[in-house]
Parts: sequence; C-alpha cells; structure tokens
Amino acid sequence: MKIIELLKSDDPRYKGHLWFFLGAYFFVLFNYPLVRAAATTMFFEEFGARSSPIAWLWTVLFLSVSIFIFNKYQTRHTVQKVFLWASVLSMSLLGLSTLGFVLKIKYLTYVSFIWKEIYIVLQIHLLLAYANNYFHKDEFKLIVGPVGAVGSIGGILGGLLTTYIGRGWGTTSVAWFSLSFVILPALLFLFTPVLISTEEKKKGPSPVASLDSKDLKRYVFYIALVVMLSQFVINIADFKFNLSFEKSIGLSNDRTAYLGHVYTWTNLLTFILQFICLPLILPRISEKALHFFIPISYIGATVGLMFISGNLLLPLAAFYIYLKAADYSLFSGGKELLYQPLRPEQKYGAKYLTDMLVYRSSKALIAAVLIYLQTSFILNMMMIIFLLLWLIMVVKIFGIHRRLFN
Repeated sequence: MKIIELLKSDDPRYKGHLWFFLGAYFFVLFNYPLVRAAATTMFFEEFGARSSPIAWLWTVLFLSVSIFIFNKYQTRHTVQKVFLWASVLSMSLLGLSTLGFVLKIKYLTYVSFIWKEIYIVLQIHLLLAYANNYFHKDEFKLIVGPVGAVGSIGGILGGLLTTYIGRGWGTTSVAWFSLSFVILPALLFLFTPVLISTEEKKKGPSPVASLDSKDLKRYVFYIALVVMLSQFVINIADFKFNLSFEKSIGLSNDRTAYLGHVYTWTNLLTFILQFICLPLILPRISEKALHFFIPISYIGATVGLMFISGNLLLPLAAFYIYLKAADYSLFSGGKELLYQPLRPEQKYGAKYLTDMLVYRSSKALIAAVLIYLQTSFILNMMMIIFLLLWLIMVVKIFGIHRRLFN
C-alpha cells in the first residue's frame, strides 16, 4: 500500500485522519521560521548576539523540565489533549514575549528566544510519537518520507512568508501573525483518532542494560562522542553567524526578513539532500564514506572561511545553511544507519543515551564555553579541533563495527 493509497483509503482507520495529521505537521514546520526569526530579532535587539549562549543554557534546562512535565501529563491524558495544552501554553508565552517587546519590558523578550526551541521539540515529538503508535510498522515506513517532505515544504513556505511580512510590516507583525499557526496544528490534530490502550505498560530494563559487551559499549560511546562533537560544531557555527549577522544588519525588520531567507534555504537544501541526494548516493557508497564525508566537508568549508576577507555574513550564512541542512539529512540518516545492526532493545538503549542525554548535555556544555570564549580565532580553532576529533571517532566506530557486525 503506497502513501497515495493511504490518503485515498476508504478504511475508517485512515479516511481523513492521515490528512489531518499531515496538515498538523505541515503547519508546525511552516510556523517555525516565523516564530524563530521574530524571537531571534527581538532578543538581539534587547540583549545582543553575545548573550545567546547564556539563553541556550536556560533553553536546555527548561526543555528538560518541560519534557518531564508533559511526559507525566501524557500518562493520564490523550496525546491530542497534551498537544493542545502545549500549543496553548506556547501561544501564550510567545504572545507575552511579543507584548513585552512592544512595551519595552526587556526581559520578556528572553521568553520567546528560549521557548522557540522548546515548543518545536514538544510539537514534533508528540506528532511523531503518535504516528509511530497509530500506524502499523510497514505503513509508518511508507509515510515517514512523505511526512518529512511535507515538513520541509512547510518550512520553505514559512521562510518565504517570514521574509515577505518582515520586509513589508515588520518584526512584531511576524511575531503576532505566527501565533495563529502555533495553535492551528493543535486544532487539526484534534480530528485524529484517540489512541486507547488497555495494556499495562511494563517497566523495561535500564536503557544501558542491553549494551552487554565491552565492544558494544565502546561502539555506542564513540557514537555518543560524534553526536556531542556535531553539536559543538553546529552551535559554534550558529554563534559565529549570529555575531556577523548582528554586526552586518542593523535594522530590526531587515534582520527578520534576512532570517526568513536563511530558513527558506535551509529547508530547501534539507529537502534536496534528504529526498533527492540520499536515495541516490546511499546505495552507491559505504556508510563509512558518508560518515567521513560529513566532517571533511565541514573542515573544508571552515578552512575556506578563514581565507575570506571583508564582510563574512554571506559566506557564514551559506556555511550555516549547509551545516544545518546536512545535520537534518546526511548526519541524521548516517546516524540511524549506525544503529541498524543493533537488536531492538540495544537500539533503544543507544538512542536513549545519544539522542536524549548526550544531545542535550552537549548543547549545554558548548553554550557554557561560548559564554567566555568568543573571539574569532578561538572559535575557528575550536571548530578545527572538534572536527579532527570527529574524524578520529569515525575511525574508532568503524573499527569496532567491523569486529561486531562484519
């Protein structure tokens, strides 16, 4: 059964429900460029780009607390209700922050800069978790690609709209307009079937218990280090772009419009890499080659940037776009391939450690470092060192991979 057949199905299980799910996912990704561009511009206006690492630390803290609270709430309520309350809370906080910017209540702009990263995680996490439970395994494999495509198209159109509104009506108009699209996905999601399970959830073993051999633990440890180093590199690039962006573009409306362009190109490149390039190249190259290519391409771009003089905004923006798009597509796909040989319980343990614990802690760690180390030379040297370490970890991973799985 293909995705089109699912969309056209007369089966009550699918009739209309998949359309509502895809619509909700589309508007989540459509809205994110609007919220992110407005929140970033307002924060830079009040605090400046150099203050962003401190805000990133607060983001990690509040994200961890938010996920814990909403996970507890989800054990007693339907995912649709949890999603609705998360969306209502997000709309309220983002609206309060925008009002604070208009009324010159400086510290309220902190709220949207922090919450923009939290609401998107909550909404996407809840939608994908629902899809994973609602659709059968074979059906989920069919829809996961189109769902990603729908999200990318939403992000592209949202970025274009951000630029249009930001240039014509200003940053606050973008912020106010985005609020309706924060709540719209929740309204669409209400039309999907409620999942009711009478099975009692059994408490499974510790996530690390399934990693029961020395080589397997080392294998997952090196994957975790690669995830950590990737976040170090991405956040340094993000910070470098923010500094150049703030310096080069002074007007609030111009900043919002420019960020709309950046997010449009990021989503477009993600779409190209994920749905055109990956299907073509993965059958033709080894996993090892893919994992070597990613940091080597980053090193080449980083070294090239060091030899560029004058205004660095456009080269840094291009590097940032490539880095984010590659992370969403090439790196994400390559990382999933590393988990593929593991048993199901081992995959759960490995993904729990790397995608949950290490991912969040690494963002907090590099944010703490960037509070104090902000000169261009030091940032460049950190990038090079982290990328070289990344290459070493790839060598380590595939050395163990050969012993364990070949």
